[in-house]
Amino acid sequence: MFRYRITFRKEGPARWIGHLDLVRLFEQACRRAGLPLAYSEGFNPRSRLVFAAPLPVGVAGLRELVDAYLRVPVAPELVQARLGPVLPEGLTLVRVKRVPREEANLMAAVRRAAYRAEGRPAAGLCEAALTEAVQRVLQAGEIKSVRQGKKGPKERDIRPGIFALDASLEEGKIVVTMLVQAGQEGNVRPEEVTATLWRLGLLPGAPEDFDYYRTGLYTVAGDRTVSLG
Repeated sequence: MFRYRITFRKEGPARWIGHLDLVRLFEQACRRAGLPLAYSEGFNPRSRLVFAAPLPVGVAGLRELVDAYLRVPVAPELVQARLGPVLPEGLTLVRVKRVPREEANLMAAVRRAAYRAEGRPAAGLCEAALTEAVQRVLQAGEIKSVRQGKKGPKERDIRPGIFALDASLEEGKIVVTMLVQAGQEGNVRPEEVTATLWRLGLLPGAPEDFDYYRTGLYTVAGDRTVSLG
């Protein structure tokens, strides 16, 4: 098999496509594109598509990742030329490249995610207040956040999962950028960070109506954060 890493954007109407439907859409698109997609063995063979990390419904993704395994080698440029036109509105290919098959599983490699949140500022909100709020979050020793689980609400400390945070006013909008823990354990949701920013910073208004964008996915190599795209 031959492994290809596909970087794509998921935005506009595609923001509302759930993860399982996204998997099916990519599988159908690969068929329409005539790509020799590989399948698992057994009674219920599944397409060899490995997505980096599910994106919450409603959040746009600007550099989402999926590894596609093909039975025979195909030039990355040809994969992009065939697949791009058959994707539905809101899904756009950014890049296709070959990656070594022995490289770590894409989903297991994800350790960090970068997000951008944009919203309208409440009256009286100023740059200095945002800066002060960011400092309060970054200097906090512990940040309790409650997440609803299958067994009911569960409180957890999200501070260890916040690695970078910034907030500013740009062209009449509040822009919050962050780098947080992602992957199979200890992931932090961007709305948890903005809610904490408002709560600890005593900022006016509320971040409920923010638009969220995932801008990158990363792994960790030693003390370095490395892009997976």
